[in-house]
Amino acid sequence: MIATMQDLVVLTRADIERLPDDGLWEVVDGRAVLLPANDIRHQALSGRMFLAIAGKLKELGRGVVLATVNVGIPVPKTSRGEVQNRVPDLVVAGHQPEGQFAAGDPPELAIEILSTPRGNVERTEKIDDYARAGIREYWVVNPLLREIEVYILDGDSYRQMQPNASRSISSQAFAGLALDLTPIWAALY
Repeated sequence: MIATMQDLVVLTRADIERLPDDGLWEVVDGRAVLLPANDIRHQALSGRMFLAIAGKLKELGRGVVLATVNVGIPVPKTSRGEVQNRVPDLVVAGHQPEGQFAAGDPPELAIEILSTPRGNVERTEKIDDYARAGIREYWVVNPLLREIEVYILDGDSYRQMQPNASRSISSQAFAGLALDLTPIWAALY
């Protein structure tokens, strides 16, 4: 069955339950957005970052890293719907939620890996939504430049802290999480 635009309107939690199970969906301003599959380069980078973070969290003896998990976003007053969510590439949290991170219970760190050089959605819509959700730190990973931009929540918006992390990175929101980026970038083709 092919979905029509009417089928993609999501205003309530019940509407979310009716979305097809085969895909990752973000709900933004009353509309469901099916996320496209990531290319091999994106998936490989995400996997290497996941393993590096998981190893560091194991050393620390706390926390969890999750890939493509739903993060509830508080609904803005201007929205048509009662629910909103985003699906970051990776999140780091001190706890593992049941099923998804509910609005009001965000992870400490959200990570987005750019699929295009500009990263328009990651630097506009998603950065605003993650700030509204209260995610204390946000990384935008640029595989083309082999850099990570680090944003720290300052009030109700983000302040860029580290614009071009390329060799190493440390999280302010998750104490002790520090990564050597050299092996992560080394396998990029």
